[in-house]
Amino acid sequence: MSAALDAKGSPADRGSSSVQGLEPVDLPDVFQVDVAVSVRDALELLGATRRLHGVEVTLELPEAPVIARVSRRRLEQVLLLLVAHAVDAMTPEAPAVRVVVDPPDDFGDVGPRFQVVIPGVNLSERETRSVVLSPLRVGGPQRRLARARELVDAMGGELSLEQLDEGTGVSVQLPAPGLASF
Repeated sequence: MSAALDAKGSPADRGSSSVQGLEPVDLPDVFQVDVAVSVRDALELLGATRRLHGVEVTLELPEAPVIARVSRRRLEQVLLLLVAHAVDAMTPEAPAVRVVVDPPDDFGDVGPRFQVVIPGVNLSERETRSVVLSPLRVGGPQRRLARARELVDAMGGELSLEQLDEGTGVSVQLPAPGLASF
């Protein structure tokens, strides 16, 4: 998607709802977001910047909105870090990276969850433990995971790594909305 820019680099046509441009950073952050929309936006940005390097990313999204009460900017930063890590960690013969979004439970006890599945990749125990360290103390590709974990912690969520039959899953459990159905 391309948008016309004026001399200052701002979208030239602010009145059109079909033109989507970059938001100024001084606008207030949004604290109620649809996780599925944030996933699509992050993938669109990674694709536009050619950061996916031709790797296919498949999405498994529910039809209904998956609302989370977190910072939209932080959530999108986490998604960018996790998908970029997955793309860099993949082997050439592996199938596509998968991003799976699960809605919160009906009672508000368990928040929304998403998982980035990296097929054909198995992290060592040392690499898995390094994710809990500061990103400044972690080298190589695990630095993105450690930074994503810091951002998830700041949002009140939890990042975990799982060894799956098909590879590695990086799961993010977002905070529970609390009594959402009542």
